[in-house]
Amino acid sequence: MNGEAKLMEDRAWSLSQKLLLALVSLAVLLDGFDNQALGFALPSLMKDWGVPKSALGGALAAAQFGMLIGAISGGMVGDRMGRKLALVSSVVLFGVATLMIGFAGSPAQLGALRFIAGLGLGAAFPNVAALATEFTPARHRSLAVIISIVCVPLGGVVGGMAASVVLPLMGWQALFVLAGGCTLALAAVLALVLPESVTFLLCSGASEARISSSLRRMGLGEGAMTGMPSIEPAKEASLPLSAVLAPAWRKDTLLVWMSFFFSLMAVYSAFNWLPTLLSESGLSVAQAAQGLAAFNMGGVVAALMGGAAIGRYGSRRVMLTMSLTAVLAAAVLAILSRSGMSLAGMFMLIAIEGGCVNGVQTSLYALASNIYPAAMRARGVGLATGIGRLGAMLSALLGAVMAGALGLTGFHWAIAGVMVLVMGTLSLIARHVAPR
Repeated sequence: MNGEAKLMEDRAWSLSQKLLLALVSLAVLLDGFDNQALGFALPSLMKDWGVPKSALGGALAAAQFGMLIGAISGGMVGDRMGRKLALVSSVVLFGVATLMIGFAGSPAQLGALRFIAGLGLGAAFPNVAALATEFTPARHRSLAVIISIVCVPLGGVVGGMAASVVLPLMGWQALFVLAGGCTLALAAVLALVLPESVTFLLCSGASEARISSSLRRMGLGEGAMTGMPSIEPAKEASLPLSAVLAPAWRKDTLLVWMSFFFSLMAVYSAFNWLPTLLSESGLSVAQAAQGLAAFNMGGVVAALMGGAAIGRYGSRRVMLTMSLTAVLAAAVLAILSRSGMSLAGMFMLIAIEGGCVNGVQTSLYALASNIYPAAMRARGVGLATGIGRLGAMLSALLGAVMAGALGLTGFHWAIAGVMVLVMGTLSLIARHVAPR
């Protein structure tokens, strides 16, 4: 049994631990807000700059390329230098870059700032997943990871609500300044309040006083020191990045990489292009932002329900069910998109589609955290997230072409096809979270 499981398995889920989970979840919420801000602003920005969709595909892809590098390097930094340090640094980075996007004046400047923001956005995820795992008793661990990561679509909901008010009144620049300013304020709170990972401190040979300080912040008290596991620092800290491809982990690693690749392709196709496609289909800028907010709100509800269900039924059954539902909802939207359905009906179907697409993608973090032991968890999740960013990059580059050629109907058919591939990879993974 790994170190943090020994420490936490028999303990109650205390208020202190729940508050720490809420704190790291706020970082993910603002990650989702900052990351999706360009999708909300795209229709106004294209009109303001007088550029077509194809001129901004590179800027969208630049963010995903930055997130790829950030996810891989952020996981390594978290495992080697501390998860708190890695998380706070990443939040500062994407906060500053997002704020500066509000002053960008060309697609080239936008692309450069989006790349820098992407480095921080990507680095946050693996460290949040690792910290959420440690702040939570073993029986609630999958739900805790999902609660934290579900804040990505929740950030989209908050962003959609903010965009529907800010864009018509103050313009797209104000949206980025708002998102970046809130992010930097949270970074200061994280630096002051968040404890360092106890597993990291044990693996790195930290002093007893430093470990006790983190335990107190986690609400475990001085008595927890007597139950601390013995971990040999050199052995745990020396695991190479390639350890995730060792024979014991190789099959599940490759399959979870493919699952992340296709699920993030589906998610970011919506984040980047759904508001533009809805706007081109006749909706106002505010209604288009509300459409993406519905996609995200469905993700919040489905992911939380899925997280609770995974604790009882295991991840295989729950994630395959959500994948199949996403395929069906996307197919219905594709078929009915030309029939003039009501706005309420469209938003309801988009919420179901987005709920299951986001629900699967969010649950993948809990699945990846379950696959790897504590000493390699941050880099294992980080690598999987990084590979997934390749799918997000592909959605940004090909999406500009597909959005222009296929329109809203083609978009929903593409989502259905990609989620079929996700079903296939999920069905072959061996180390699913077991049913209780």
